[in-house]
Amino acid sequence: MEKIVVGVDGSKGAREALRWAVDEAKVRGAGLVVVHAWQQPAAALMSPYAPLLTDPVTLAEIARKTLADSIATVDLTGLAGEPELRTVQGPAAPALLGAAHDATLLVVGSRGRGGFAGLLLGSVSQQVAHESAVPVVVIPPAAKATDRPLVVNRTADR
Repeated sequence: MEKIVVGVDGSKGAREALRWAVDEAKVRGAGLVVVHAWQQPAAALMSPYAPLLTDPVTLAEIARKTLADSIATVDLTGLAGEPELRTVQGPAAPALLGAAHDATLLVVGSRGRGGFAGLLLGSVSQQVAHESAVPVVVIPPAAKATDRPLVVNRTADR
């Protein structure tokens, strides 16, 4: 069975990527894996609230809530099965690459910016597009159902 992996982080771009991935999974009859990576923010260590801001239990709970809130925004009716939900402690790109090692497709959002900067990918989307062994779909900001995503097929280079 095909498997589509999508990364979410609570941002608008990630919600668009999730919607696209859900729709694609429905069309393909593929399984869906939704991944949210989290890590302790280094800047929080210098805060007087460091014990609260860096508590792994609290951060893991926030990560699970972010994942649940993301899933709640999409219609899962018609999927081949229940989506697999994963929270991973660590940087986003390696977490997504690890989850997608045996996937058919990896989907991420792009934060995007206006003007020339809008032509550039975000750091996570750029890293996964560069390092992924499976095709990557990058959903641009404010994507519509009729928009064509950027598809990077790195497997042809390997």
